[in-house]
Amino acid sequence: MKKITCIIIIFVVLLNSSAVIAQAASNQNIYYVVQAGFYEDAAVIEESYNNLKTKGFPVYKFTVAGGTRLYVGNYKDMQTAKEVANKLQALGFETLIHTQESTTKPMVTSTGLPADIINTAANIAAEAPKITANTQNMVKNIPMSEDATIKGIFGGHSIFFFVDENWQVKDDCFLELVFSQSEIKKYKNSTLTVLVNNVPIKSITLSDKADYKAIEKIPLPKEQIIKGYNSIKFSTYHRITEESCTDDLNPANWITLHSESYIHIEYEEIPDKIGINDYPYPYLKVSALEPVNCIIAVPDRANNSQITAAMVIAADFGRRVPYNNVDVKVVHYSDIKNIDENTNFIVIGSSADTGDQIFEPIRKELPDLKNRALIKEKASPNDTSKRILYLISDNDEMLLTAARSLTLDNLILQMKTDTQFILKNDVENYEAEKQTDILTLKDLGYEDTILKGIFYQQATYTINLPRNHRLKKDSSIKIPLRYAGALDFDKSSVTVYLNNIPVTNKLLSKDRADNDEITVKIPEEFRDADSLELKLIFYLEPHDFDCKNWRYGDIWALISKDTSFNIPQEVIEDRFFQYYPDMFIKNGTFDDVLLVIPDKVNQNYLTMAANITAFIGHSVSRVENLSVIKGTELETTHNNIIVIGTPWDNVAIKNLNDKLYIKFDKNFEKFEPSDKIYLLEDYSRGLSSLQLLASPFNSKKHLMVVTAAEEKNLMPTQTYLKDLAFNVQLSGDGLVIDSDGDIYSAYFVKPKQAAQDESGQTSPKGKIRLRDNPQFIIYLIFFLMIIIISVYGLIIITRSKE
Repeated sequence: MKKITCIIIIFVVLLNSSAVIAQAASNQNIYYVVQAGFYEDAAVIEESYNNLKTKGFPVYKFTVAGGTRLYVGNYKDMQTAKEVANKLQALGFETLIHTQESTTKPMVTSTGLPADIINTAANIAAEAPKITANTQNMVKNIPMSEDATIKGIFGGHSIFFFVDENWQVKDDCFLELVFSQSEIKKYKNSTLTVLVNNVPIKSITLSDKADYKAIEKIPLPKEQIIKGYNSIKFSTYHRITEESCTDDLNPANWITLHSESYIHIEYEEIPDKIGINDYPYPYLKVSALEPVNCIIAVPDRANNSQITAAMVIAADFGRRVPYNNVDVKVVHYSDIKNIDENTNFIVIGSSADTGDQIFEPIRKELPDLKNRALIKEKASPNDTSKRILYLISDNDEMLLTAARSLTLDNLILQMKTDTQFILKNDVENYEAEKQTDILTLKDLGYEDTILKGIFYQQATYTINLPRNHRLKKDSSIKIPLRYAGALDFDKSSVTVYLNNIPVTNKLLSKDRADNDEITVKIPEEFRDADSLELKLIFYLEPHDFDCKNWRYGDIWALISKDTSFNIPQEVIEDRFFQYYPDMFIKNGTFDDVLLVIPDKVNQNYLTMAANITAFIGHSVSRVENLSVIKGTELETTHNNIIVIGTPWDNVAIKNLNDKLYIKFDKNFEKFEPSDKIYLLEDYSRGLSSLQLLASPFNSKKHLMVVTAAEEKNLMPTQTYLKDLAFNVQLSGDGLVIDSDGDIYSAYFVKPKQAAQDESGQTSPKGKIRLRDNPQFIIYLIFFLMIIIISVYGLIIITRSKE
């Protein structure tokens, strides 16, 4: 009997264990991976990959259509994945947490990688599962631009962040504040209050915080965050002694908010509804790290107008995202079979092209399109959350008009349905906004800025300027102000800084409290700046302020959104890459740019051309005067010209070779060395070249040639022409780039500015040497003193002999 009982007990235990094991196995089928970015450029992904690897993260690469994803770990629980994501975000990576399901048990090793992934690279692809829909939030980290120091007992500082209209903000938003402060342990009541859009959300005591780079994580309530620009204000009460009347003047009383601080926004994207008037969303997500969210498709034998239409859309993408990289991909219809079709598409073509599979959703609905164009949006048949936007016309002029209409927001807002017919006069009758030298804070998206509190309050704004423009002498800034009338107007003031240099200040006036204005003439030293940072620091002391009695009324100052930058500019005539792309821009749009591509153009060339036009688009306010032709069609023209390709696929490059600074040899197999750039025999074969010179058809126009002996060698060049961080490394008017991305550049034409400097009495370089070499100045003064003393001594000796 006892034996039977034992057997039953053992059976029950085994049965329960099997259930537990089965449940555990089931749970193990779900795990989490942190995506640390999506990359198209091999050099960039290797840098990010090596950076994470050296820091000990279990990072691996997974190739997908259009690029490569960086994945970190495969984790058994969401909490661990979130902790890793937070660490990556602190390093500047934008992360996504993907829920994954595996057909095998994801045995996680001590490194965080599944054991089977460590074993073979092939298993990486096998283990990369499909993302579970709607399981992750998007993340945006917004850093502070620079350190900000608040002095005295009372102070304030404001920063701004932007929330896209297509974001639904989630609960897990926060501000990670990194700050340092002077010693306050003897006074326990020092505090820092954080306000979001002027609503206080958190106050913290400072006496229990570290003196150097303390970290405070402050939740940001989603109900206080609005669409568009939001403000975060820091209001401080900071004491270091009990002496009320001296503490505010003590220079040892300070708190610094460090640039390592950042705002963390988590959000979900609002699903797109079928309808054209949401364009460019979801094909372009202007606030995303990777804004372009579509592929542009053209016919396999696309004509010039169809390719130009694709370039117009690409340029408009760049225009809408001026301060972030856009990676545009343009393909032929036949290339789509090699692409994950669960993506958004913009399809350009004519009725003759509708036999292709991609036209299946609308083939039966097509009307006559001989004298008009059709813009139509459909849900993708492969994924109803994705969209296909069709631009179709049998008339090339109408097709270009349709592409141009998608760059005009006032027209897009009128496209209320999923179908829109476009006629030529729809765009011709549209009067573009007149270009002006005046830019306001309202134009940049800011509202009125209200600074509340006594003593030191400040706010900062930044505008960017074209690289090949110089501000004229009459450039200025007008700043309308209002402020409280209960101030001590003998002491209250405002100081204006440009790029952290004080340029003017004034006392506030009781008579002008309701309608004051500061006009700042922009100093000559800022005429060549690429950006202007405007900072206003107010000192607001209440009337009859008693340092022993802190009662005072509502003290405030308002900086108007009508603050205007009057910035007339002159074009720098030098034709060098440090001024690219602005030599191809005039009056806010393309300056008659002609793009010359190979006759048999593949998707690599289409994509390169699109990214070049998108990069130029960063600096335009509207898209006009852009056209595309094939190399065999290049003849005398008064346009600015950009030629892309090799001598073998673009005959225009062969024809232009004798005019280039860096020429091909007679067999077009390598570049020849020159007196400016010396090239070794073997090294010269694997290079690409960028050259800027006068157009052979019109010396006042520009010619840019993007070329290499082989197409594969052009890929590094594309990175420098589309990436904002890489582009600023370009200089000179002729350069070569090797397969590692290393640049060798030269000036084949002497800079005009340098020639002017040399004609002067003292060169700028000489001034710099004198200013930056104090030892030389000391020796010079010492030598002059010896001469003076010697002369004086000789005079005394001579007189004594007389």
